[in-house]
Amino acid sequence: MKEIKNVIFDLGGIIVDLDIERITKSFARLGLTPDKLDVHALMHEMDLGNMNEQGFIDTLLPKCLPGTTGRDLVDAYNSILRLPRHRLERIAELHKTHRTFLLSNLGDIHWREMQRLSAECGIQFESLFDKLFLSFQLRMTKPDERIFRHLINETGINPDETLYIDDLEANIAAGAKVGLITRLVDMNRLDDVWDDIF
Repeated sequence: MKEIKNVIFDLGGIIVDLDIERITKSFARLGLTPDKLDVHALMHEMDLGNMNEQGFIDTLLPKCLPGTTGRDLVDAYNSILRLPRHRLERIAELHKTHRTFLLSNLGDIHWREMQRLSAECGIQFESLFDKLFLSFQLRMTKPDERIFRHLINETGINPDETLYIDDLEANIAAGAKVGLITRLVDMNRLDDVWDDIF
């Protein structure tokens, strides 16, 4: 990887494992079965910054079983995230020799949970990266090419020297369009290909 100077990581499904079955069951226990809640549509609104934590609670709480609290809803939403410490350690090692960036479709609830989970691992999440690009703060999401161009302009990186890793084909295609070297990795399988990539 001598020609690669920069690495852009996706978050969900790459750095943090996503447990779709767990979040579905967690919401169902609160009365939010799949026929009553489109989790993907909800996440999209959160990722765009169109909905914050209070809006999330205000929207969903009336649909829940009696006795459900806002904390229950937030915990259910965060149940999708699983953060392996060794993956953070690997990125920390890589960061010693490469510029590293995070480009994530992410809402404020999951961002705070990521910070909490990484702190539990004894690692400050922000320290792993030169800069973080979070969709809810930028008000745009992948695969919109604008978010990739924004990252390139803000960092001054050369796309020809930059590897972008994601688990969604649409995002990889958008990254390739702006000139990034891309690598599609199956969701939750970064460990399987880490040595092959780096």
